[in-house]
Amino acid sequence: MAADIRTFTCLNDNFGYLIHDPATKATASIDAPEAAPIIKALEREGWTLTDILVTHHHHDHVGGVAELKQKYNCRVVAPNDKSTKIANVDLRAGHGDVIKVGSLLARVLETPGHTLDHISYVFDTEKAVFAADTLFSIGCGRVIEGTPEMMWASLLKLRGLPGDTRVYCGHEYTLANIKFAQTI
Repeated sequence: MAADIRTFTCLNDNFGYLIHDPATKATASIDAPEAAPIIKALEREGWTLTDILVTHHHHDHVGGVAELKQKYNCRVVAPNDKSTKIANVDLRAGHGDVIKVGSLLARVLETPGHTLDHISYVFDTEKAVFAADTLFSIGCGRVIEGTPEMMWASLLKLRGLPGDTRVYCGHEYTLANIKFAQTI
């Protein structure tokens, strides 16, 4: 049985995502920008949070981790870079690692550029990648900690995924990215 994926908004322009395994009832939140919308989505679906899969350390992606961890006693998976300040981490993941959410398998791609610790989660069977702040609709994330070369290499990794892979990005920047593209 295929995974169920739910999308909703968090903060001002973040996307929240839940991926649910109907076979085992395991549910992961991809990042945790804030707790309340995630809790609301879980309650609406009748699901219980078992995992949080963190893509990078920025507050608008981890702001709800502590509250969700306390409420659900869920596992928190975060990038390998232990120098980043992500609270309540149970497991560190790096390039090539496979993370299980129930019977669902997420392959980890290191996708630095926006941040040095950025990772994306590829659910190959579900044909889905959660790319957070590496790839957006009509653009990519700002290079804050990394280099343009790092970002390009990360984008090439994502481009190498099968053409029917659905991309789930971390923010809704489409109109702003179109306006920017028109200026150049």
